Amino acid sequence: MPREALIGIGAGLASAVASLAFVAGVPFALTLVYLSPLPLMAVGLTLGPRVTVIGAGAGLVATGLGGGVASMLIFGAIQAFPAMLVVFMALLRRESTDPQGGLSAVTWYPVGHIVAHLGMIGGLLLILTALFTVNPGLSSLISNHLGETFEMIAPQLPEKGRQRFADMLTPLFPGAVAASWVIMTVVNSVIAQGLVVRMKNGIRPRPQYSAIDLPHWLSWPLVLAAAVALAGSGEWKYVGRNAVMVFATPYFLLGLAVVHSLARRVSYTGLLLVVFYLVIVISLWATLVVAGIGVVEQWFGLRDRTQTLPSQTGDDRDN
Repeated sequence: MPREALIGIGAGLASAVASLAFVAGVPFALTLVYLSPLPLMAVGLTLGPRVTVIGAGAGLVATGLGGGVASMLIFGAIQAFPAMLVVFMALLRRESTDPQGGLSAVTWYPVGHIVAHLGMIGGLLLILTALFTVNPGLSSLISNHLGETFEMIAPQLPEKGRQRFADMLTPLFPGAVAASWVIMTVVNSVIAQGLVVRMKNGIRPRPQYSAIDLPHWLSWPLVLAAAVALAGSGEWKYVGRNAVMVFATPYFLLGLAVVHSLARRVSYTGLLLVVFYLVIVISLWATLVVAGIGVVEQWFGLRDRTQTLPSQTGDDRDN
């Protein structure tokens, strides 16, 4: 068997083991589940998309044998598919030659467009789920599922208390799950790219993440979802509200890029970013503000307007 195929199978098995860690009750299982796409992305960014496909196949077989059909389907949708998609798009490139100097230049597929596609997929999956669960409705399904989950993990709580927690989480739960999937897929891809570049095995050079841009077509799904959330009623209002959260996730990531770009222009950049991320962790409103910054950047170009401002730090590294 070719060496690349063996590496792909090994990466797929590693991803499968990480994805099944929560079921097996392994310590720090949630962290392993979040990082389960990382091996598939790393080998793909090193050796090409074909190796990721081989690894995804091996992971599907392993999760099917270790956790059943449900685990296999979850692995395919949450870990394997996004890994294959990210690797395929990240390695798309166009070569052009200067007719005068004869020098060739490589243009890689924009990182922001990859993020936009992930956000679209997350939003469409949410909408399709809502369509397939019209009876009894996505909100009722989520509420019942959360109630059963709390009953399993906290049986000592009274039934009213468990239902109160379920009712509190239900309004934004599917949107939060889909948005976290988008963010963790992006985080895994950034870590994978950083690892392969550090090991000098990467096919694609390290992108400048603070300079990413989103495609303009991404505004339309966000506007339509917001219109449904505001003008709709009942189940459609619920779906629209959660879809807004998912479609706004790329703008949240763009807002982070804007903050990093601006933070480079002041002193104590590292300390400022640490405080900034702490605020995001403890405040939902801060998250909304960052997403709003991303929307403003998309429409008005905050970074372009601040390029002429003098920098107060000599650190030119990409944060």
